Amino acid sequence: YARSGKRFVFSHSEIFPGTFASTTETADYLIRELRLKRTPVVRWGPRGMQQLSEVRSGNLLIMGFAGNSAPDHVDQFHAMPEFLQLLFEGGTQ
Repeated sequence: YARSGKRFVFSHSEIFPGTFASTTETADYLIRELRLKRTPVVRWGPRGMQQLSEVRSGNLLIMGFAGNSAPDHVDQFHAMPEFLQLLFEGGTQ
């Protein structure tokens, strides 16, 4: 995805589910396999979420957000319109 014409936007919180891979672990796996580097950032994201990190490479955007509770995780779903807008407007660059 980082090199193709497709856009890939991946957001995650810091929630740890315990019995399966977390979204953070999944993001870390992708970052490691693609040999990319996470950049620390501190900025407000959609719906008042606090963004802590990002990875940008070609058409790939991975955004890490604070929060380790169920409501923090659900905020990701509520922010879907804003994340989809990044896809449609080419906001991954």
